[in-house]
Amino acid sequence: MNNDAPIRLVQVSDTHLSPSHGYFAGNFAAFRAAMRAAPPDLIVHSGDLAFNGPAAPEDLRYGAAAMAALGVPWLAIPGNHDIGEAPRFARLEQPLTAARMAAWRQHVGPQWWRRDLGAWRVIGLDSALMASGLPEEAEQQGFLAEALATRQDRPVMVFTHMPPFADDPEDRGFTTSSLPYEARRAFLDACADGGVKVIACGHLHLYRTLRHRGMAIVWAPATAMVSARRGLEMDGHLPRPGYLEWALEGRAARHRLVQPQRMFVIDMTGWTAANGGTTTTLPPMPDPAELLGA
Repeated sequence: MNNDAPIRLVQVSDTHLSPSHGYFAGNFAAFRAAMRAAPPDLIVHSGDLAFNGPAAPEDLRYGAAAMAALGVPWLAIPGNHDIGEAPRFARLEQPLTAARMAAWRQHVGPQWWRRDLGAWRVIGLDSALMASGLPEEAEQQGFLAEALATRQDRPVMVFTHMPPFADDPEDRGFTTSSLPYEARRAFLDACADGGVKVIACGHLHLYRTLRHRGMAIVWAPATAMVSARRGLEMDGHLPRPGYLEWALEGRAARHRLVQPQRMFVIDMTGWTAANGGTTTTLPPMPDPAELLGA
C-alpha cells in the first residue's frame, strides 16, 4: 500500500446488538445505510459490540454477523458488555474469564491485533485485561511492547474500549469509567514513549477530545443509548448517537464526528433507575408481531 495514499477509517462503538434485545437496531440500521452509501477502507469497532455477551454469547455471534454484513473490512476489540470486566473492577458482576475470552475469539476475532495502514500502525487492545491479573494481561503487554518497538518510525493509533482516564490521569480512585490507575500509568507511558499519536476509545457513550503528553485522546459516541444527564454534567451538551470518520493521510490523522439524522437519542437511565438494574437487565424486546397484536 502506498504510504501517501489517504486511508478512510470509520470508528463505531457501543452498538449493543442482540437478536433478543433489539432496542438499538434502528440506529445500527442508519449506520449500515451510511456505510453502504460510502464504504470506508476499514471499520474499527471499539467495543461493546454486543448487548450482553458475557451472559449471552449468541449476542456476540449476532453482532459479528451484523458487522460482516456491512460488506466492508472490519476489526473489533472487546468491551465490558462483550467479554466482562477486570475481576477486581467488575461493576456488572461479570468478571473476565477464560470462557468469555474464548467466546469472543470464536465469534468475533482476536482480543488484540495490529495493522499497518498507509504510513500508520494501528493497534487494538483489550482494556478489560488491564489490571486483571490474568496471564493474558502479560501477553498483551508483550504484544504492545513489540508492536511499538517494531513500528519503524510509523505514527501509531491505539484503539481501546475504555479511555485511559476520564478527567484526571492521576486520579487513583476506584473507577469503572476508565482504566484502573494501576494499569493506566504503564499504558500511558508505553504509548507516550512508543510513538502513539492517537488513543481512540468509546465506553462513555459520548464524544470528547483532549490532549495528553502530545497524544490526542478521542472518545467515539455510541450508536446505541446515551445518558443525557451524564453528558450535560460532563460537557454541558446533550449527547447524540453517531460515529467517527478518520482520515489518515501521510503522517497526519484527523477525524470528524458523524451524527446521522436517522440515529435517534435513546436514554434508558429512567428505566434502570426505576427498576434498580442496568441496561443488561432490560427485558427482551417484543417481537414486532406482538406489538401489532398479531
